[in-house]
Amino acid sequence: MAEQQSGAVQIYGPQAGAGIIQKLFKNNLAALQKAAPRVVGDPGRLIRTAYNAIVYNPDLMQCTQVSLMGGVMESLKLGLTLGGPMQEAWLIPFRDNRNAGGMKTATFIVGYQGYRNLIDRAKAVLDVHPRAVYAGDEFTVVFTEDGPKVHHVPYYMRGTTQGALTHVYAVARLRGGGRQVEVLTRADVEKHRARSRAKDSGPWQTDYDAMALKTAIRVIAKYLPKSSDMALSRALELDERADLGKDQDFEIEGLTLDPAEGAGATPVAGSSLDRLKQSMKGVGDVPPELRPDPGYDPEEDKRIDAEIAAREGQGRQ
Repeated sequence: MAEQQSGAVQIYGPQAGAGIIQKLFKNNLAALQKAAPRVVGDPGRLIRTAYNAIVYNPDLMQCTQVSLMGGVMESLKLGLTLGGPMQEAWLIPFRDNRNAGGMKTATFIVGYQGYRNLIDRAKAVLDVHPRAVYAGDEFTVVFTEDGPKVHHVPYYMRGTTQGALTHVYAVARLRGGGRQVEVLTRADVEKHRARSRAKDSGPWQTDYDAMALKTAIRVIAKYLPKSSDMALSRALELDERADLGKDQDFEIEGLTLDPAEGAGATPVAGSSLDRLKQSMKGVGDVPPELRPDPGYDPEEDKRIDAEIAAREGQGRQ
């Protein structure tokens, strides 16, 4: 069942909600396909993975349409995978007292792999490498006139045991020559975490080390040359707003959000994800100009299918 409230749909169960989410994706397929930058190739992979991330998360199924589809649109514009094992970006549901009926709002959060991709695409940076330091590593930092000099030998190269996380750091090589280095202690990471509304949920709980690495990248990104890609600035802005619990002001121009479609919606017969994936491959009423690039890799679809099957198996246990 669904209930119309304040221009959005309150979804009470993931089974019924799958049909509603499928309609949202199909009705907005053209806008979603258009949003993705050319560097990602076939955007169908990003769209299918985003759909999977939503319909298999009961909490996300209770979020407003505008926050869900706005987050999906932002991930596509940045060319980042939403959900899945890539850890490029997440949608995290939060209770929002501003929404009638206690509806949840999906908050878009960029992961450290997402920041790496964005920085790698930036013209001013050759590459960026974040590293985690653990007790058992050999690690020293020397501050010189040319900047910090890091010496790091991981525990596994020393034949020792991995201990607790002690530091994270990031090194960026600039196209104009030179390097930018930022080093954070565990205490520094905790200070950044304390500022975040998501400090006790989502990836801070499930992927702490990855979030610590992301913190190092966020710090170093602020000191990179301003000629970096605008997508990086947008990602930093969205993350900052997420940390402070502010409205992320999603760019949803071109999206069709019709709450009336949710009223009385029933589950789609068969697997809604399979049917969606078929439509995105050109089967059914999708016009030729919206079909995936003929050069898409079918092995990527097989990998996604395997991940879905594994999740379904876990859900039945």
